[in-house]
Amino acid sequence: MSQQDQTYRFFKSHAKEWQIKAEDEVFSTIHNRHQAVMETMKKYPTGSALLDVGCGTGQLAIEASTNGWNSLGLDFAEDMIEIARKNNENTSASAEFICGSVFNFESDQSFDVISAQGFIEYISLEQLDEFLQLLKSICNPGGSIAIGSRNRLFNVHSMNQFTNIEKELGTLDSLIEEAVAFHTSESQDEAIECIRNLKAEYVQPDTHPLTGIGVDTRYQFTPSDLASKIERAGFSVTSVFPVHFHPFPVNVMENSEVFTIHKEVARFASDNMITNHRLVPYSSSYVIEAVNQ
Repeated sequence: MSQQDQTYRFFKSHAKEWQIKAEDEVFSTIHNRHQAVMETMKKYPTGSALLDVGCGTGQLAIEASTNGWNSLGLDFAEDMIEIARKNNENTSASAEFICGSVFNFESDQSFDVISAQGFIEYISLEQLDEFLQLLKSICNPGGSIAIGSRNRLFNVHSMNQFTNIEKELGTLDSLIEEAVAFHTSESQDEAIECIRNLKAEYVQPDTHPLTGIGVDTRYQFTPSDLASKIERAGFSVTSVFPVHFHPFPVNVMENSEVFTIHKEVARFASDNMITNHRLVPYSSSYVIEAVNQ
């Protein structure tokens, strides 16, 4: 498919840049996502098994390994896996890395936590259903999945081309309703129950404005939309973690001083408010956690 072809070409040619992004000491969305996955991993003992789908340059699998987890990273871009293996060797970790597509993944092993960050935006909606069924088959009973998504609720907040697309599709009222549910809920449990009752499923545009990634179609989901799909596959959603909180409007961050402050505040939110559901509507991504029933 052209979507996956574009994705493969982009990440194959940008592996070194991805490594640099992951190592940004002020703020990294990659690191922020991994902090959310680590919140899920806290619920399981040392020695548990992690699978990181779309592992990139391997930071999550390596950190899990250094903390005593049996960790496996999977990515279809050879250059990403090559860097991941070098990172693994340089940190004396014992993570394992495999180059290949998750849709061809075969393993006798099952996993306690399965992470997929920066992955589902690059597969079709039909493949997403197939992917969730695959996770169901390789996730241990009582295990968890932690799925990262670009946040469609953020389109209400961004006031840009994405907002205009939602206006054209007639989805703004529904997005606002879901955003208000997050912002006014007193707890994660209440927020999850609200989005579960909404059962929102949105029409997806065929293409999206580019945001630094050279792939024309990068899907976005609201937490309610993704939760519905996940629960149909046999999981129970338990938490939604905000990723990349935006303290300023998008269009003022062209100012370098504002952008620096933005990164510092985003890092504070990442380090200190990763479980605060009220930040979700103002975050460009999120990680949704669900337990295998």
